[in-house]
Amino acid sequence: MSAAIAAWRAGEAAFSVEMRSAAALTPRTLDCWLAFHGLTDRLRPAQCRQLLGFLDDVARPVFRAAGTPSSEAFTRLDEINFEAVRAGITTASLMGLLTRFACACAPAVYAPATQRARRGIQAIGHRLPDMSYRSYMLAFMKEHERFADRVATIVLAAGSAAAKRPVMPLDLLVMRALDWRLMMAGGYPVGQLETLVAPQPLPIRIAGGSRPSAARTGRDLLPGETAG
Repeated sequence: MSAAIAAWRAGEAAFSVEMRSAAALTPRTLDCWLAFHGLTDRLRPAQCRQLLGFLDDVARPVFRAAGTPSSEAFTRLDEINFEAVRAGITTASLMGLLTRFACACAPAVYAPATQRARRGIQAIGHRLPDMSYRSYMLAFMKEHERFADRVATIVLAAGSAAAKRPVMPLDLLVMRALDWRLMMAGGYPVGQLETLVAPQPLPIRIAGGSRPSAARTGRDLLPGETAG
């Protein structure tokens, strides 16, 4: 949960606002977003130009319109992934990149289907019959049912002080925290995780919030936590 909040404050929230509200995506926005996720070297310059148009014209309207997690929403992402291949943007699946973009457009609906997250969900006992996003997210949402109760319990234990300083809604916190839980199960380096959440634990803030600054200046301890 601390990693989810830290990443949200470090840039995910700002990009989400941009992807959802901007009249049109700009090359600078796309470049910054790719760099934030370490995806800059995945595409050639010409592909980046094609990708920008495809994301803005085809993918973003669909992702922004998704109101709740559903089999139909997940299937539509698979279809958009195939459309990207047919459009010649890439000769292989854009699943990792495209699902990150979907998460930016509707973070309470979609979760990134990265290699680590896929390994993680299988490591904790879920079978994936194929490589489709729909299969991944159906397994993700099964785990979500159990994980949401654990997150809610921790938030309640944090007390009213956390609720008075909102950063992210509870449903969003559950989605992003579960993604981090799966990435950790799939081999995300512990050292990088510790760097992300350092130097102190973040406060759990729920419901609402405004666009955050990319800089993190420290964190409040939760009840029962110790520094580090």
